[in-house]
Amino acid sequence: MSASDPLLQFEKHIKHAKKILCVAGAGLSASSGIPTFQSMKGTWRGFTSLDLATPEAFHDNPSLVWIFYSARRYTAMKAKPNNGHFALAELSKRLKDANKDILIVSQNVDGLLKRAGLPSETEVELHGSLFDYRCTEFHCSFTGRNDKSLFLTPILREVVPREAPKLKPCSTRSDLIGKQSVKRLKVNREGEYKTSTLLDDLTNSSDFEPLPQIDVKEGLPLCPKCQGLLRPGVVWYGESLPLCQMDKVDQFISTGGKVDLVFVIGTSGKVWPAMGYVERVKKSGGHVAIFNTDIQNIDDIRNDKHTWGFQGDAVELLPKVLQPIIGIQYKPRDYLRR
Repeated sequence: MSASDPLLQFEKHIKHAKKILCVAGAGLSASSGIPTFQSMKGTWRGFTSLDLATPEAFHDNPSLVWIFYSARRYTAMKAKPNNGHFALAELSKRLKDANKDILIVSQNVDGLLKRAGLPSETEVELHGSLFDYRCTEFHCSFTGRNDKSLFLTPILREVVPREAPKLKPCSTRSDLIGKQSVKRLKVNREGEYKTSTLLDDLTNSSDFEPLPQIDVKEGLPLCPKCQGLLRPGVVWYGESLPLCQMDKVDQFISTGGKVDLVFVIGTSGKVWPAMGYVERVKKSGGHVAIFNTDIQNIDDIRNDKHTWGFQGDAVELLPKVLQPIIGIQYKPRDYLRR
């Protein structure tokens, strides 16, 4: 391995780094069986994430949205942390033991980094967690954290599909936008006309086993303080990222010395806020290491003295490149039970 080898250069830099920021995206958990719900990639039971992961969808059909998120909770609970999760958890512990600083900003909601042993104080769950929830009533501030129950109500246990969510090719974007805006008149059992949306029509699409409409007060998660409807503790499309989490990242970057190195893992690093973090670190003289199956402008990155691009699965890459710090015995003894 020559002195100009990118891996050797990276290993030398990380050994001397005193402050590291990691931005982890969906690619980190893909090998654990966690699907990525992106509007341009596919659908779940005929729905894209834009159909279900919005405040409007929850307002129109909380039953369907809770079934969707309960299925995702189930999938995440059945998934196992992979070697990439364990490598980051061990890196965090080793750096803390050496009085160095690290913060991992996770864009994932699956909780797998915690299960791998990552200390909670070193993680920012920027998009929330499938295992958190909060009350929707304006006057109530109740929140639940890290609830690892497979299902939050008996009825959800009965009706939620157990199979792992499968992505199917979706229509073109213009088709989807057109369908979402369609409103139709339907006749109810009393012979009255009512307006229905695409969510109503597809809830019991003939392409899938019918999903029931769960009564809010009888089968959906309710607040133990005020009996209001709970909602998943995740950030939906159209919602702002949590200010407290953003402040934690900003404080980490701006205080206690400059960030020497930022990891971009399982994401392109070209979207906000990851892009903003990368640019801030580079402007202050820090280096960037990208770990992703698809790295855009890889040739330009290879010619950039301040950026490393490691193309491939983070599950395989992270244990290898972090070996000088975490060693080869980086997984806990009980890793099979996590």
